[in-house]
Amino acid sequence: MAKKIVKKILDKTDLDEKLVAEYKSNKSLYDTILCYIRCYGGYVLAVGAGCLFGVDFKWGLGFLLAAGVWAYKVRECKPSEVCCMGGNKRC
Repeated sequence: MAKKIVKKILDKTDLDEKLVAEYKSNKSLYDTILCYIRCYGGYVLAVGAGCLFGVDFKWGLGFLLAAGVWAYKVRECKPSEVCCMGGNKRC
């Protein structure tokens, strides 16, 4: 049901074409932002986990687990292959 509504709205507007055109016009900027999120997002999760441990242990543990999974996934990339560490190739 929701898919039909979204499809109907997108068919009436040219929002999706505008989003694609905006992405294509600023592709390098968006790719750089996404790359930095990929490289350093785990650190943000770890800091968030440290802050959340004082508020709610379960949320802090969840964020810490997410930071660990993030680090495990990113470790597969060699530093020279990651775009925000001097290379231009993404894993």
